[in-house]
Amino acid sequence: MENDVEYWNSDDEEAADPSAPTFKWIKGALISSGPFGNVYLGLNVVNGELMTVKQVEFPIGQSEKEDKKQSMLDGLQREISFLKELRHENLVQYLGFQYDQNCLCIISEYVPGPLSEIIKDYGPLEESLARSFVKQILRGLDYLHQRDIIHRDIKAANIFVDNKGVTKISDYGISKEMKEEIMSVTTAHRPSLQESVYWMAPEVVKQTTYTTKADIWSLGCLVIELFTGKRPFPTLHYAQAVFKIGSSCAPEIPEDISNDAKDFLKKTFEPDHTKRPSTSELRNHPFVTSKVEGSPQSYP
Repeated sequence: MENDVEYWNSDDEEAADPSAPTFKWIKGALISSGPFGNVYLGLNVVNGELMTVKQVEFPIGQSEKEDKKQSMLDGLQREISFLKELRHENLVQYLGFQYDQNCLCIISEYVPGPLSEIIKDYGPLEESLARSFVKQILRGLDYLHQRDIIHRDIKAANIFVDNKGVTKISDYGISKEMKEEIMSVTTAHRPSLQESVYWMAPEVVKQTTYTTKADIWSLGCLVIELFTGKRPFPTLHYAQAVFKIGSSCAPEIPEDISNDAKDFLKKTFEPDHTKRPSTSELRNHPFVTSKVEGSPQSYP
């Protein structure tokens, strides 16, 4: 119905903001809900392009938070302006952000569905398909790591796949500190560690250090998802997983995969993060460099 349609547009002040989109768009159907807000489908009314809109509401009647809110918006403007400049086919593209008195919207490229849904619908993947996905994820992750960007939450739910089989990493780049600021002035709440701890590296669980190598361990956990159709440590409860991972125990590696795949996983699950391979090194691993039959495109 017409009354349910919400239009957004940049005014003159926002147009000068490099982080603000310069197009008019309509908010559409709810895609998902999470601790960081609701995710909606958006439509660019000029060219018909579909977009993803992550919307977080500001609490009503809390004027004491206005200064903190403005500080957060200034910081987010800087971060989104930087992220909009990142260009890679294996990253979900940030398009900008907008806000009014009621809510904040972070706008990005629309990609149909997460890799976790493919696993849920089709079960464990053939090694050739898993390899194709891993090769692409590594390309996007390497691009981020070369720019000193740590993803911090690599798992199948944060990897999206388009209708041609091209994978794109989502939810990258916004700093941990900025997420804390957003949570302090909006209705967003802190995601439970229980949602992501199964993919965390030992040094992250123990809170000793946080480098790009944490993403490598998480990538290995994602590969376990692809091969088994289940999350890492599927039989463990949260507290058990924390203890296990904190003791530098890796997820069980499947027996019914190639030796190259097993070696790839063993390297990602190196307990000493300083000895864990980088994305550039893993891109040259035999598991990744093997020819992929039916790949959507050629990856150098």
